[in-house]
Amino acid sequence: MIKEEKQSRYNGKKTVIRIFTEYAKTIGISFLVAFVFTLLLSIHARSEMIKNLYVNVEQQQKIDEQLARQLITQSDFMKDLRQKRYSVCMQVGFLYEAANDYINAQSAYELALDKARPGVYLPYYRLARVLIAQEKFEQANNVIKSARDVKNKSLVKFKTRSYMEMGDKYFSIGKFLSAAKCYEKSKYYYDKFVNKDSVVDSAIIERIVNAYTETADVMVTSGYNSDAVRFLHKAEQYRPDDFQIRYKLAIIYSDLDPEKSVKYFEKLVEERPQDIDYGVYSKALLKSANISDLKGESTQGKYYRYKIHSLDLFINNKVVYKNDVEIYLDSFIVRKIWLKYRLKGTYRIKNVSGSDIRNLSADFVLRHVDKDKPIEVVSRQCVSKKSILYSNGGVTDEIQVVFGKNIFTKRELEQYVIDIYLYKDDKYKTLVNTMRLPLKTIKS
Repeated sequence: MIKEEKQSRYNGKKTVIRIFTEYAKTIGISFLVAFVFTLLLSIHARSEMIKNLYVNVEQQQKIDEQLARQLITQSDFMKDLRQKRYSVCMQVGFLYEAANDYINAQSAYELALDKARPGVYLPYYRLARVLIAQEKFEQANNVIKSARDVKNKSLVKFKTRSYMEMGDKYFSIGKFLSAAKCYEKSKYYYDKFVNKDSVVDSAIIERIVNAYTETADVMVTSGYNSDAVRFLHKAEQYRPDDFQIRYKLAIIYSDLDPEKSVKYFEKLVEERPQDIDYGVYSKALLKSANISDLKGESTQGKYYRYKIHSLDLFINNKVVYKNDVEIYLDSFIVRKIWLKYRLKGTYRIKNVSGSDIRNLSADFVLRHVDKDKPIEVVSRQCVSKKSILYSNGGVTDEIQVVFGKNIFTKRELEQYVIDIYLYKDDKYKTLVNTMRLPLKTIKS
């Protein structure tokens, strides 16, 4: 009877289910092993791909230069080059340019230009490049101009790129005004394209603005404030909403034309009061009030004086300046727990201004070093009416900050920073400190 019962347990439907279950387990385990193995391979392949993508460009250029120099030492490529066809002249030019032998590259490209068919602009471009590299700007400009202005896409592209590279060279040697003029020529030709790339267009405008603002800075240093204003206005035409351009104009106008300075400051204070020099603004207001009095415009003078008072109240109640506070990092824990690093910091804030702070909050923002988008934000109230941060040396209690971001390797730790924003009003947050993550636990 016992034997029969044992046999009945494995007969019929139960036996099929048992076999199916064991088969499913085997498949599941095999699939899991294969998945893990494939995942590890994909992670390794991805890391290798990233390494290849970020190969140092300078190292690659040095390798190309060494190879080119080795080829040049083995043979005199310039010999009888005049008798060679266009393509050979171009290849020889490429070779000498890669070796940074711009004189021979120039000769090769000049020969190629003589042999080129009409409508072929590559030799113009390469010749202009090597002339620019040698800072032979006038010759390079003559080469660019020698190509007739026609509505030809290749020609427009050649002139756009050539003037941009000439501008870059001027900028690199500190000739910012010449750079700005070249960038404007580059934009002139680029604007001839019907279908424009917004990225390229923005890059050209960025160059123009930078060149004019750098020129303005040189003018201010040299004492030519009127010229600085002129160049800043040129930059403003391309970027009318740029905060820094308008702020520089407000600062310079505070001496040249206080009333214009006030007009700029009024809009800037509405946007980013935490980045405004209140001292310069208040002086511009006071000067404007005195000018109005001299003109017999007493009402306007009273308005300017009232603005000084109201601005003072606004700054005290709403705005934190970077120089008003100091940030102390007492400790930072970098400890691997359960295969991940726990990030925990202890901070204190010191008031080094001449006014008491009765309300203050902080945002601790974890982000990638090359990106502006926050990964995680930890907010803390640091000061309240019950815990006033007194002037000239008052210090807060310890501020504990713990991030939940999973970080698995020390190499990954190197890729993150913490931005610390302080504010009395969350509309006006001031970036007071940016700290790279420590690679080991620290205690002060």
